[in-house]
Amino acid sequence: MTQHSDDSIPELTMASGPTTIYPQVLAAMSKPMMHHHDPHFTALMHGVTTKLAQVFKTAGTVLPIAGESIVGLEMAAYNLVQPGDVCINIVTGVYGAGYSRVLKAYGAQVVEVRTAYNSSATMDMVLDAMDSNPQAKIIAMVHSETPSASENPIKEICMEAHRRGMLSIVDSVSGIGGSNVETDAWGIDICVTGSQKCLSCSAGMALVSVSDKAWDAIMACPRYDSSYLSFKPWRRKWLEHSVLPYTAPISLVYGLDAALDIILDAGVNETIARHETAAQGMRAAVLASGLELWIDDESHAAHSVTAIRIPQGVEDAELRATLRESYGLCVSGGLGPMDGQLVRIGHMGATATRQRTITAFGALACALADLGHPIDATAGLDALRRVWSER
Repeated sequence: MTQHSDDSIPELTMASGPTTIYPQVLAAMSKPMMHHHDPHFTALMHGVTTKLAQVFKTAGTVLPIAGESIVGLEMAAYNLVQPGDVCINIVTGVYGAGYSRVLKAYGAQVVEVRTAYNSSATMDMVLDAMDSNPQAKIIAMVHSETPSASENPIKEICMEAHRRGMLSIVDSVSGIGGSNVETDAWGIDICVTGSQKCLSCSAGMALVSVSDKAWDAIMACPRYDSSYLSFKPWRRKWLEHSVLPYTAPISLVYGLDAALDIILDAGVNETIARHETAAQGMRAAVLASGLELWIDDESHAAHSVTAIRIPQGVEDAELRATLRESYGLCVSGGLGPMDGQLVRIGHMGATATRQRTITAFGALACALADLGHPIDATAGLDALRRVWSER
């Protein structure tokens, strides 16, 4: 790859999100501006929500909301939590820990189910919390915890919550489109994803599915209707009258529509399988080369990103700078307590491919060699090749 200066843009972004997006999405985002109440845009928005429902695997509502993904997650808390409500929150990483603070801000009494930040929750841990707190109204969880490159067993958790009459909130910001999520079949009440991860669109939209049970709770919640965080204007204006309650991010919606077409043309399950293969291949390459995974067990690993322990004697910032400046590759470092301990290679959407995972691992091997820590790149690349060949 071309040598890069400090102020240049990397040729390939395989960070934990946002990541490199499809050329078709970039082209779609360059379309002329349209008014958000124009009938053509209203029809486009209906088409986008229909396509989103297919990706979420739901017959219910999916709302495309302007704002970073955390807006959707905060909306879930704002609309469902009332002061004094007991909420169980699963904390397996930085994002799960952050959601405890959001729930508490709206008056929740939070019961945490915690693990080390290189693992996932077990069903036994969750059942113990549920049994010990039968009054709990809500259970919240991160599906794909990108800072830890881990996934939680949301199917089992949400189905049990549904059986007990609890409401479930799922942060699947880096899960939807890359891992299987069956919103209706698993009884998920609110599920949030972002436009910038496995859907491979630009950042700036929170995409939120809302179940009928969640709508009942939302409409009964006494919180102020006119707040941007309220779902009620979406119900009363968009769902009932096809009038958007706020100005939509027009260009982002164009891009999202194109990104969803790519997924649906390939097939939702096929797209998920491609992400699984990318993740399996990257993990196989890491282990075969002599490096170590951050996650404690591959059964807990995410499909959207792989976290790699930084070898002793290698500095995190220097490694990522070498990847960026010498090989044109942007990856992510560790967050919070994991800062300086790992690098994270994202493989989402347009980057969950054979070519780009091979490119990323090859660049990592070269950068480590530049820093005096060579790995067995041949074994790693062969392991990655074999996983893709067996797909």
